[in-house]
Amino acid sequence: MANLTHFNPKASSKPYMGLFSNCTIVPPNTALAYISTQWAADPSTGELVEGAAGDYTKQSKIVWTNLVETLKELGAQMKDVVHTTVSFSEFNDDIGKAVVEAWVSVMPDEWKQDMFKPSLTFNGVSIFHRPGVVYAVDLVVAVPSK
Repeated sequence: MANLTHFNPKASSKPYMGLFSNCTIVPPNTALAYISTQWAADPSTGELVEGAAGDYTKQSKIVWTNLVETLKELGAQMKDVVHTTVSFSEFNDDIGKAVVEAWVSVMPDEWKQDMFKPSLTFNGVSIFHRPGVVYAVDLVVAVPSK
């Protein structure tokens, strides 16, 4: 595990809802993995999971279930996430709450304490590359040495 430093510089804006951090410092000589846009795809077909179109809660559960498995494949956990970018086709506090609750529901218990430490970017997008997709996530991860 890389010893990441998460913090909020005095001159930065306050994080949304007091969650997450505005800045993360990665120690020297740490390999980084950039996990590109993950959406509610079935990994075996590459298609949007049936019944998930337009549903933020379902899509969040699918995205984060897949990301948990991706992190495990890298030998990483949430404590190794440097930065998270989330994209929504629309956003309000109710959608944000639903997405976070779905995320928490699929996160391994031992990882939950680290979920809100990385820096976070919110994006609003007018359209995703597939009809029905309303939520997507990108991660930057400090890959632990093996």
